[in-house]
Amino acid sequence: MTPQEMTRRTRAAERAQALLFSSERPFSAHLTKWEDPLLPDKYDHNCFFCNGQPEKEEFAAALAYQRDRGAPFLKLESDAPLQNSFGLEESVTLTMTLRSACDGWRQNPRVTFGTPTLPEAEALEVRHYGPVYGEDFTRCNLRRLFGALTYHGAYLDGRLAGMCYTFEHEGCVCLDGLLTDETCRGQGVATTLLRRLAKQNEGKLLFLHADADDTPRRMYEKLGFCETDKLYEYLCTELGALTV
Repeated sequence: MTPQEMTRRTRAAERAQALLFSSERPFSAHLTKWEDPLLPDKYDHNCFFCNGQPEKEEFAAALAYQRDRGAPFLKLESDAPLQNSFGLEESVTLTMTLRSACDGWRQNPRVTFGTPTLPEAEALEVRHYGPVYGEDFTRCNLRRLFGALTYHGAYLDGRLAGMCYTFEHEGCVCLDGLLTDETCRGQGVATTLLRRLAKQNEGKLLFLHADADDTPRRMYEKLGFCETDKLYEYLCTELGALTV
């Protein structure tokens, strides 16, 4: 499969997953608005996608729209870097596709697998994300995703030690939301869970996302995931600091 075909298929899967939660509509010549009416505070569900460099007037209109909604943030996404980011902070998310066998991955024979219950998943996410995003948002976000995506749990001694979710579209499988309980890290929980899912999805195009500058990217590279695409993200969480 060519890199171009991989990119086409992973982007199609990403779009199909996004449409589970958000609707899209044209906003201006270079901007498309994605919006989730049930979870308006989630950046990834409520953003503007850039098809080329937005003009100053387009950015001003997007900023005014967010302010009118009472939203405390503005996010732009683009497949290519923007020449003018209007003061937004840039980050890069990589699409990484599994390109090699997973037989040599570290395994923990004590790990068992199952589908986590919503209370189990909530408890794990609240412990991890609650201090950062707030418990209410963390619970609402999980409940928004839980009914639409397939969650996978890794258990140690009968307790949920790690989990992730998958979404499949036309033989292309997105794996995301990988999380290991702090008390269980360094014990091969994540790699054991990843190997199980890789084995289950042999013959399919398996991919995940990683921040370009974060540690998990290095782990994924060691496991045989290779960068095949990039998403450029521009975010501001204090709209009062922005001027046009």
